Amino acid sequence: MNHPGLERIIDPNDATGSSYINYNDPSRCVGPYESLVEKYTTFGKKWIVVTTINQPTDAMEILCNLPGWNVVVVADTKSPKEWACGSCVYLTVEEQLCLDFDIVPAIPFKAYTRKNIGYLWAIKHGATTIFDTDDDNLPTSKQIIFESPTDSFVVFSPNETESRSINIYSHFGRPDVWPRGFPLSEINITRSVQYLPSYGSLPEPWRSTVAPPTLIQQGLADLDPDVDAIFRLTQGQELKRIKYCKASPTIRLSPGSFCPFNSQNTLFSYDSLWGLVLPISVSFRVCDIWRGYWVQRLLWDVNGSLSFTKPTVEQIRNAHEYLDDFKDEIQLYTDTSRFIDFLANWTSTSMDLETRIVELMKAMAAEKFIGEADVNLAERWVNDLQRVGYVFPKVTPYNKEEVHESIQSCHKPVQRTVDARILSKDALKSCLYEEGVVSKIQLIPEPPLDAFKNILLVVNFNTPYYSVLDSFFEIYRPYFPNIAVYGPEVPDSLTGVVQNISHNSGQVSYKTLLQVMEDYPDYKGYLYTNDDAILNVYQLATFPQDKIWKQIPVHVKDLRDRSKPERFPWRWHMPEVGHMWDDPASFTEEQRARIERFTGIKGPTDIRSYMDAVYIPRRISEELMGLYRHFLKYDVYFELGTGLAMVAVEPTENWVNWNEHYLWYDGERDRWRQHMAPGVSMIHPAKLSEPWAKEDIMRWIETVDPV
Repeated sequence: MNHPGLERIIDPNDATGSSYINYNDPSRCVGPYESLVEKYTTFGKKWIVVTTINQPTDAMEILCNLPGWNVVVVADTKSPKEWACGSCVYLTVEEQLCLDFDIVPAIPFKAYTRKNIGYLWAIKHGATTIFDTDDDNLPTSKQIIFESPTDSFVVFSPNETESRSINIYSHFGRPDVWPRGFPLSEINITRSVQYLPSYGSLPEPWRSTVAPPTLIQQGLADLDPDVDAIFRLTQGQELKRIKYCKASPTIRLSPGSFCPFNSQNTLFSYDSLWGLVLPISVSFRVCDIWRGYWVQRLLWDVNGSLSFTKPTVEQIRNAHEYLDDFKDEIQLYTDTSRFIDFLANWTSTSMDLETRIVELMKAMAAEKFIGEADVNLAERWVNDLQRVGYVFPKVTPYNKEEVHESIQSCHKPVQRTVDARILSKDALKSCLYEEGVVSKIQLIPEPPLDAFKNILLVVNFNTPYYSVLDSFFEIYRPYFPNIAVYGPEVPDSLTGVVQNISHNSGQVSYKTLLQVMEDYPDYKGYLYTNDDAILNVYQLATFPQDKIWKQIPVHVKDLRDRSKPERFPWRWHMPEVGHMWDDPASFTEEQRARIERFTGIKGPTDIRSYMDAVYIPRRISEELMGLYRHFLKYDVYFELGTGLAMVAVEPTENWVNWNEHYLWYDGERDRWRQHMAPGVSMIHPAKLSEPWAKEDIMRWIETVDPV
């Protein structure tokens, strides 16, 4: 039988082998508290807290000699009796029993949670910042600091129960790795990190709502980071050589989002010191993760947030038996999703944090996430903090609806900033060249824009040059959930991917638009593009979807006046438009009147416009399809038919007169990158077959601001 608070010692004179020494017996105290203060005269604002059963490691040699930092090491029953490292405070078991903390009798021996005593020691001795770490985390920097808040980026999760968690490792270039305590049910959910603007560029009214101050900062660990036993047992080949991207800036979680964090490389500010207490009723591999989750929930109530920063330690992991770790982590695998859901919906009417802490612990115990021993511990912990003079932060209750509305407002494309979108590509792209990171970097696309969820992107190939199709999908699929592809001479390998259509090498390519509106009549609108046009996605996302998106034509021609020679003959001279005008069924009287109002010409008219990209709202699709059928009857050339049809069905004052850049010859087409500027909606042509064309287009889409 195990006796809490007792260290089992076999008495050789007792045949039953049942003798115990009670380490919680006050008689074990080696001297009054004052003698400890005299022995350890260190007082300071910055403290490092560690528990160990080892002699000083290389990591401890560094930590114990960091300028400006005090270190307290909490011993356990297996710890060395003699332990010295720099000016560290080494609290032996006997010395711990002399401390006047209520939590001391409640903390078991042979337990990682003995760290709780070290946290209180540091707070009692003036700590305003505590660095929580272990003796196998080797610092790679001589500085332990909170990163600049204005340089951090804000990340959020959708307001969906099944995806409240953020795998922060994706932000640092390793979406294939997940932190210990990440819900297993969400590991394979396909999603990218979703960014709001950086904190420094967030409008002031939203800062405190969606990006409150960072109170806790978790630094990542390279080499052998804190992953769960499932990862270790199934992907052991990755261990001891995992590296994260140091180019990625600090990221902070917006309220409503969760990510597990541990006790191994974590910085707590004064207003979060209340959240250091580790639960004692759960296993060693669960205690710091459970702490991290419930603390995140209460951070939202004190206007605080959790942030993650680049690797600042290399973990040279102490020996572990992975199967034992697996058994120790069972609660993480089975209860984390339910725990997150519980925390996301937990509320309290209390307006002081001390009460909220105890209330939350009671609620957690009622749901069997922790035992009653932790309710008792929480009450003792709060009492101890009050006795040592800790001032709890004020409560400003979390308002889920207010946060969600603010996120939606910040996330509107017109308010997104360059640095927010450049992050997931450029920062990670630079990591491709970091030693040890290259093999697993994935360039994470922007999330799908809700703006296009009811829009069908129609991709037209005038010729059967389908080798660029994969690149096209890679560029646009993150933004457009619905894509239909049409083209001629479709090979068997693309059956079901590309729908076959014959349009005379594009001379009647509006046939594709006609076909797609017939095939898919239920979309809100149809965004047509040729395969060699570039679309400025975030610019388009600002446009109203009940209007035509097209540059208003500027070239009109009276078909009865052929006396002047054509400056650019092209195919404007083709007679089919005249034949169509001769057919009285081609236009209604209202359509003829619209054309006349636009052109100022009474009678047969050319309206010259290009057809490499256009958006058609569904409300005019039936009328437009009727016109296109007449156009096909007479083989009207597409660049003569496009503008004519649009003007006939919709007055141009109802158009979005977007900015098209058409590139002609004399080398201009080779310089298409020079035209990728803010405010440009479409560029044609740009050949995806060119080296780095795909990457440059993706970068432009992600970084150019809408106008």
